[in-house]
Amino acid sequence: MDLSTALVPAVRRDGWTEARQTRFLEHLAQRGSVRAACAAVGMSREAAYQLRRRHPLVARAWAAALELAREVGVQELACRAIDGIEEDVWFRGEVVGTRRRYDSRLLLAHLGRLDAAAAAGAAREDAERFDELLAVIGGASPPDEVVCDDHGVPLSRRASFALAVEAAEAIAREDAGDDAPDGQVLAPAESYAAGVNAAAHCDAWQEQAHAAVDRLLAEPDARASGRSHPWTLSEVSSSVLAHGLADRHPGAG
Repeated sequence: MDLSTALVPAVRRDGWTEARQTRFLEHLAQRGSVRAACAAVGMSREAAYQLRRRHPLVARAWAAALELAREVGVQELACRAIDGIEEDVWFRGEVVGTRRRYDSRLLLAHLGRLDAAAAAGAAREDAERFDELLAVIGGASPPDEVVCDDHGVPLSRRASFALAVEAAEAIAREDAGDDAPDGQVLAPAESYAAGVNAAAHCDAWQEQAHAAVDRLLAEPDARASGRSHPWTLSEVSSSVLAHGLADRHPGAG
């Protein structure tokens, strides 16, 4: 093998497409494993961490995905604690029965890692609006009627409602001038109507976001690379040299 080329990192021609970023984050939200999520989309862990470092919105969605994965882990822990884990019983090379084992130490360790990775505040709020983050990462353009944050993600429904009411009252005060009595600048029904209108735009955006994510997740992984079978862990290494070592030592890594 020519080491002069083996030491050069392999570069995927298609790279982190919008659909691949969406699928990666969806897998991460389901299992909380970067390695498994990378294998699912055919990218290396190094490339994933580089993507998170370079794109703040991806980093934000990453944290939200881990928060969602933690909830999945909590449910799995509860099932294992109550029902246990069924294992085969072997004797002289043959399965002679099964037994149920109750041991949650590994899953508890996994949950501890997720707890450390997922911030409690913003990540929990983003987890509740995970599809909206994925939609923006996937290239969906929020409508002009909604107010977005610095990452281009529309504000939450509650925040949009409050902001619209506040803006309507501020405009009314400015139009009325300094002589208008307090509390008589804008009728409550009018300010509430402004909030309801803003909330309606948020609802429309959420439907748009859900549809966009569904389309992105429906795109097959093999379309960009022309592959007819799923990627495996041995195929997502960041260098050609690692591919060679994986061939020699299939159990390594």
